[in-house]
Amino acid sequence: MIKFPRTIRSQKQASNKYLILCCLLVLVSACHTKPFATSFDYGTQNETARSYFFKGFEEILDNGRWTESEEAFRKAVELDPDWMLGKSLVGRITRSLEERTELLNELELKKNQTGEYERLLLDVNLLSLEAANNRDQGIKNSEIFTKKRNRLAERNFGIISRKFPKDNYFKAEYIEYLHHNYGAKVALDSLNTLATDAQMKLGFYISYSATLALELGNTKKALSLSTELDETLNDPSFTSPFILKAEIYLAQDSLVKAKDYADKVVQMDSNHLIAIGLQATINSRLETKK
Repeated sequence: MIKFPRTIRSQKQASNKYLILCCLLVLVSACHTKPFATSFDYGTQNETARSYFFKGFEEILDNGRWTESEEAFRKAVELDPDWMLGKSLVGRITRSLEERTELLNELELKKNQTGEYERLLLDVNLLSLEAANNRDQGIKNSEIFTKKRNRLAERNFGIISRKFPKDNYFKAEYIEYLHHNYGAKVALDSLNTLATDAQMKLGFYISYSATLALELGNTKKALSLSTELDETLNDPSFTSPFILKAEIYLAQDSLVKAKDYADKVVQMDSNHLIAIGLQATINSRLETKK
């Protein structure tokens, strides 16, 4: 039910019924055309582009399919070529230094054209692009730069998470930065406090809860959540359940089993950077045991 402001309600007592009707029609029209007082358009009016944007996050954070995620983010930008936040996600996922550099330069020039909340997200992504460019050029990110990026991400993603609690994926990134900045306990407590009931049923929130529990030494909880993740993501093309199993076996020092799962994910998706990093960690530990 629409709740009219007191100034409109008081006009119901006025004698000029035509004026009242006009005021009501204008107010109702505004409510339908600008619904973003409690929601967020992420910087695009193109709903199909936005749906592909969300699909990109779903694929990478919930399902663990990096290739499909990149395809979705690129489709979002194809549908809205002027969407800066969308372009920043293409920049974050591409493995091309040249493409990422071009996108970074373009977005830096145009970032002042964004709205308030889009800019909060874009500013963090721009630092992520810069960090990735440095990495690919063999340039070490300074401690000052890294701290700036981590604190800005915590601040800006935190603002979005509290302002728009139904946002699934920037809230997920906020929790990841809390983990990085303060450790597993703070991140897990924040996840349990901030996540809605619906979000707790998503792949990311299940798997990340397990990762944090594992880091805190609660293997039993991690195994229980792994079973829940298997039931939630029962498509065999989803890699998140396999990554979680690799993490659990690694924590238990069952390196051969951990390697089997990490290798499986890399075979399924050669763009899965987390799996590639996990694979390298496992191989390194296996080498030290020889």
